[in-house]
Amino acid sequence: MQIELYIDGEQKLFTTPVVPLRAKRLYFKIQAEAEERDKDEDHVPTYQEQMAEEDEMVGILANVVFGGQFTVDQVYDGASDEYVYDKLREAVLGKPKVKKEDNEGNNLGE
Repeated sequence: MQIELYIDGEQKLFTTPVVPLRAKRLYFKIQAEAEERDKDEDHVPTYQEQMAEEDEMVGILANVVFGGQFTVDQVYDGASDEYVYDKLREAVLGKPKVKKEDNEGNNLGE
């Protein structure tokens, strides 16, 4: 698995030969905790709770999947929200999000 981040204005590529199963387990743990909070219909997550949950999610990539090759803050500063969550999905589910071809529909009759 690979991830590209902009660090100090430079694009850097990080790789890992294997995604530990622990990444998936930690992701499910975070989701289970959110489910428990959501059982209380009156509970509205605070911004602090939302930030802590996001730190845990991004921490899965930085600390578990890529073994500390970069920090959580470097992820926040060096990649878009969509890209980071695509990479998290790839790590946890084992496959990247399927995207339509950029040139789809550009041929005559399509």
